[in-house]
Order: sequence, then C-alpha cells, then structure tokens
Amino acid sequence: MWLLMNVKMTNRLFAAAFMLLLLIPLAFVDPTGGGVSERENRMLASRPGLGAIRESPSGFIRQLESWFSDNIGFRERFIRLHRRLDRLNGFGGQIVQYADGQYLYLVGEQGHHYLAGFNGELIPKYQGRSVFSDAELRALAARLDEINDHLDQQNIPLIVMLCADKESVYPEYYPRSIMRGPEPIQLDIVTNYLQVHTGADVFNIRQCLVDQKQNFALYNKADGDLIHYNEIGAFFSYLELMRHIRAYYPDMRPFTLDDVAFLNDANDVEMQAALSYRALDAGFFDAIELIRPFDWENYAFENDDPSLPTILLMRDSYAGKAKYLARYLPQHFGRTILIHYDNMRHFEDYVAFFKPDIVVFETAERQLTLFADAVMQSDDLR
Repeated sequence: MWLLMNVKMTNRLFAAAFMLLLLIPLAFVDPTGGGVSERENRMLASRPGLGAIRESPSGFIRQLESWFSDNIGFRERFIRLHRRLDRLNGFGGQIVQYADGQYLYLVGEQGHHYLAGFNGELIPKYQGRSVFSDAELRALAARLDEINDHLDQQNIPLIVMLCADKESVYPEYYPRSIMRGPEPIQLDIVTNYLQVHTGADVFNIRQCLVDQKQNFALYNKADGDLIHYNEIGAFFSYLELMRHIRAYYPDMRPFTLDDVAFLNDANDVEMQAALSYRALDAGFFDAIELIRPFDWENYAFENDDPSLPTILLMRDSYAGKAKYLARYLPQHFGRTILIHYDNMRHFEDYVAFFKPDIVVFETAERQLTLFADAVMQSDDLR
C-alpha cells in the first residue's frame, strides 16, 4: 500500500512539474511582439488586433499563432537547446536535419552542411522543381526589360547578378538520400531565359565558382555562416561581376590574387592592397524613403576620387555584407550605394536622386521568388 501511494504521489509531482514547465513560458510571452530577431534576420510577428477576426477568422488564427510562436517566453533558450539536441542526433547518423533558430539544415557527405530553408522548402529546388511558373517567369522578364529600357534611355547599364546556393556549386556533398534534379538546374534555366528575353546583362556566378572549387573552399563546410558563400567565394564572385562591369568601363582595374591573401583555414580574405574609400554615415540615406530594420541592409561608400562613376546596387546580403562585394566595389566607384531590394518600389526615386552611372540588381538563388516579387512591385517608371 505504501509503495502504491508513493508511486501515485510521484506521478502527481511529475505531472505538476510538467504543467509548470508548460505554463512558465506562457507567463513571459511578449504581449505585443514586433521586435527584431538578429539571429533570424527578420521582424518577429506582432499580436493581431481583435478586429481582424471579422475580416478573416482563419487569417486571425494564423496571425495569432505566428505571434505566439515568435514571442513565447524563453524562446531563444529553447531554440539553442533544440539546436544542440538535433545536432547531436544528426551527427550520430540517426537523422539528416538539424535546426538553427528558424532555419533547417541538412547534414551531408563528409560533414558538409546545407541550408534547407525554414521548413525544407529549398530541397525541392535541388530536386529540380521549377522556381517559377511559365507565367511568373514571363512577367519577371517583361518587368526587367521595361526597367532596362528605362535606364537605357538615360545611358545607364543594368546588370542582373544571380548568386548560387552551396548545393549548386557542391552538389557532390549533398545528402545522398535526396535525389538531385537534372541539368540544367533551375538557376541556369532562369538565367538563360532572362538573357534571351531581356536587354539586361544577366548572369549567375555558379560556373565561375565551380571553376575554382578544386583550389579553394568557397562555402563554409559546417561551422559559421552556412547561408552565404564565404569571403573567398565572395572574392571570385566580385571578379565575375567586374568582368561584366568592365564591358562598360574597360579601364577599371579589378583586384587580383596579388592584392589579397586567402586564409583557407578560416575561409577569410586579407587585403594586401591599399583601399581608397570610406564608409558614409547612415544619415546619407535620410533624404530618401527607405526600409532599414538592419544596419547591413543599406550602405554607402565614397572614394577618394569623386570623378569616378556612381554605382547603385539593389541587393541582398550576398552583396551587402561588409566582407563580400561591398568590400571591393567602392575601390572602383566615386560613390557605391547599396540598398536592399525590399525597397524596390522606390527604385525610380533612387535613380533620380543618386543619378547612378550603372545599376546592379543582385539576389541569392534561394531568394529568387522574393527578388521577383520586389521587381514586380517596383514603382511606375517615369
């Protein structure tokens, strides 16, 4: 009898402790939300107003769930714990996925890790599923061609640079349990279509990186930033972009391998050459309308030689991070202005205000649909 009562008491205590663990995070929910997650590079969901129930009950439920998931108490601690547990399982060979914040990763061959997106949505792309429908691709090409014609009337070249995800350059280390799609991959299909159906100078960096991958590590293997190419990959991508820029400015001298030192152990690049530019204060953008939730999204640089041309980049983090394209391009231009393409709806205002001599649109392969949405929302050209 005593043993039975002891078991019952233990079960009750266990149940009480379990319920307490569930209730404590609820007590610390952020009541409003809408903050910024630096780890996930996004705005957290805000609590929806009760008035939204009338407009769309199902939409209100989805918004409420997003707010709750984004703002539950001790969220960051739970994320870190979940990451550690899943990575331990992944390294043990039991599963091939682990979470890092809101991102999902795959553990591939020889210890290589790959970004799979928020819920694995990048895997179908690797398997060959189309990024765009035929109608979406036609619409994107038509809009880019319209923008190109508008800039051409002002003697401003438009270059469109599409960056490559790690699996497009290193497919051989992707998990073997996931079947790879056929060649050409979607990145090349989109690039080729835009080359044929627009007047813009469109290219992607995949081949230039494939040409170098036997000599250099161009993406991090398993640690550090697993979303972008590393600094070495960024350098060769810069050289490919300069090859296109020099079609319009042949006298520009790109940096060479003699101007840099590659630290392969850290996948870093050290500059040997002297730099002739400085970063401008964020107040440089005060005169224009701009979304800027993160510091890295909008940069401006000024060269010691103001007679050099001005370049405007509508881009994402593949260009904007300080040690990527933004490290090298200011050497060649009087002003280098980098604005996130989330602001594309004000693009014509930027052209009128900054008067660039050349424009570059840049996007990551994994963000092609977001880039297309931004281009389609660009303001009416005057």
